[in-house]
Amino acid sequence: MLVRLLGTQDAPSFHSLRLCGLREAPTSFASSYEEEVDRSAEVIEAQLATRNDRGVFGAFEGSRLVGIAGLGRENRRKLNHKAYVWGVYVAPDMRGLGVSKKLVAEVLTFARSIPDITQVNLTVNANNPAAIRLYTSLGFEQFGREHNSLMVDGHMYDEVHMSLHFGG
Repeated sequence: MLVRLLGTQDAPSFHSLRLCGLREAPTSFASSYEEEVDRSAEVIEAQLATRNDRGVFGAFEGSRLVGIAGLGRENRRKLNHKAYVWGVYVAPDMRGLGVSKKLVAEVLTFARSIPDITQVNLTVNANNPAAIRLYTSLGFEQFGREHNSLMVDGHMYDEVHMSLHFGG
């Protein structure tokens, strides 16, 4: 399995897998299928454009994109020592094979390579113990719980806030 930083050439497969995730696991994402289904190729390519402090990683089984995970960065001066993991998703037929762990580990390796990033945060649905175990196994610690953080189809979901500190 190859895990690598995605580029603009990966926009169609990234968008397709992202939409699958938004449809299949709507309570795992702050964004929704309806918000992203009509995004233009240019917007998606801009999201995947090479930057030195953020990006989207993909896991490939052969030429098929089977998993994605993003690293974002806080933009404000007082907050930009922090990055965040977003959009982690693995195709259902590839789950249980360690794909998420490989992806998030690669995201963290990338984050550690950026000199002024000292912590990485994420949020995860409190009803997703497998994801919480994954992040804990990679060194993340829970620091809070936001009640009723997401509303999906009229149902409220809590989110667990987690952080990994590695510098500063």
